[in-house]
Amino acid sequence: MKISKSRKSNLVKELRYVAEKMKSTDNVHEKLFYFSAIYGEVNRIINYEYDPELVLVHQIFNTGYNTIMANLSSNQQGTGIITIPPNLFKKLQDTIYVLADNIESNRNIYKELEEVSNLAYSTSGNGYYLYLKGIIKI
Repeated sequence: MKISKSRKSNLVKELRYVAEKMKSTDNVHEKLFYFSAIYGEVNRIINYEYDPELVLVHQIFNTGYNTIMANLSSNQQGTGIITIPPNLFKKLQDTIYVLADNIESNRNIYKELEEVSNLAYSTSGNGYYLYLKGIIKI
């Protein structure tokens, strides 16, 4: 990721803050609220220092948020069932911490982005079905 030290530092702080706030609540809507701050922060950085890897981070977290939120909204409207694996948010929080560490240390972040994507997918109808079958592990 080719962004300035100060912006990278801000991003790492924001990731850790989000993970801590997600950890501090049991309310899934609050967890998602904090989760959404990640793609918001990344979007702000992109506006000043464009980097293709940042766009990937933005897309993964934005799509992840929308996928999980669609499930919750559908359930609240009575048109669906909750398809959120029990440890989903804990795994997301843990992955965000590792992502922050890897960004800070200039290590590859593909594995963590893949994990966020798969975790979000596990809340979709087909993804949850694959989770129930034991194909998607959380």
